[in-house]
Amino acid sequence: MGLITKYAASLYAGGSESNLQCHAIINCYNDTQTTPVMTAYFYHEGYFIPPNSRHVDRVHLRYPISEYDHFIDLLRNEMPVYFNYNEHTKVGYIRSGQEPVFELELEPAHSENII
Repeated sequence: MGLITKYAASLYAGGSESNLQCHAIINCYNDTQTTPVMTAYFYHEGYFIPPNSRHVDRVHLRYPISEYDHFIDLLRNEMPVYFNYNEHTKVGYIRSGQEPVFELELEPAHSENII
């Protein structure tokens, strides 16, 4: 399992004539490497999604584009975030660390009124 501490997201534009299959890519980093430790690829609906894989020291996870919002939300709003990949089953995922069951998030304007 690996820790994700930073990410860089790219969205690609192109009509059907561009033959663009991958609509978005998110490179995920940790604090010890300058190259990504994991890359998530998001494919247009209806396109073949290749299996997940590992190449040298980078995991490649592949998702339909419908999962992009969930993936980026986890990276933006949770901490810590981890990734994992099983070479035998080709299953990979990202996940958050343990959190309380109910976590109250107050907006700054409202937090001043609570004593």
